[in-house]
Amino acid sequence: MGTDAHERISLVLATYNRAPALRANLPRMLEIDAIAEVIVVDDGSTDDTAAVCASFADERLRVVRHPRNRGVAAARNTGVEASSGEWVLFGEDDCRFPRDYAAVLHREGERHGADIVSAPLMHIAGGDADAAALAARAPRRAGSPTMEESGVFPLTPVETPFLPARALVRRAVFARVRFYDGFPVNGYREETDFFVQAARAGFRCLLTGATYCYQLDTWDGGQHHSSPLRYELWALRNNWRFLRRHGGWLREQGYIAGPARSELAFAAGRARAVAVGVTRARIARLRGAGARRMPAGGVDSARR
Repeated sequence: MGTDAHERISLVLATYNRAPALRANLPRMLEIDAIAEVIVVDDGSTDDTAAVCASFADERLRVVRHPRNRGVAAARNTGVEASSGEWVLFGEDDCRFPRDYAAVLHREGERHGADIVSAPLMHIAGGDADAAALAARAPRRAGSPTMEESGVFPLTPVETPFLPARALVRRAVFARVRFYDGFPVNGYREETDFFVQAARAGFRCLLTGATYCYQLDTWDGGQHHSSPLRYELWALRNNWRFLRRHGGWLREQGYIAGPARSELAFAAGRARAVAVGVTRARIARLRGAGARRMPAGGVDSARR
């Protein structure tokens, strides 16, 4: 695909205090085909983010800096305002993409008349070489994902507002929809809020399984980084803010039974996930303590 005026793609990447992640993943984003410009929005970082960006000699790369941290939603809005493409692709500093990611999303958007297109997010325990094979083996599923699912590969492209955040968006959408910055602290639901706003405004949101993006590591820092308990409390609060904004529409569309029931189900699901995480962490610590107490020769030497 070329980069004629009618199909130029701008990549917008918001980042905050994640210099190591940026150093590791920005090179891969600069390799994505069909990208005319890359706008990095430094959302008031106090680490080495500026130096990391300056280390890349790519004429397409521009850095816009907020003097103070304003949150991911505001940073994305700033990136859109600074960009010039007819399509905007949202990257993230902890994600990686196949080289043809933007081209495939663009093709799918044009083929299906969509205004926003996204693809599944995979969490990979291996390396880059494993991504394509894992995506090829991923089970395909009919129907729309839920709000909590980001890794669903649809059997065929499906129209849904529940998309992973790393989406390709027509510029026309931004004339009517902006990222809402009313989800404080961890920004939970800000991406889903944007896609639901777009769907309510009549824009078509599409999930395709024709490509994918993936995460290899967990990085410290960032807007969403906080203690687990604080994160969960703000996830609950921001989910309820989201449901107050869109719960009626979501119920009318058949996505949820109702705002209150949806919030209770969300709280129960998060509590289960936290309990499982705590249990696994305790088991890992106990196993580690046991290994440290074991004599150098292992089990057999302990018996001698």
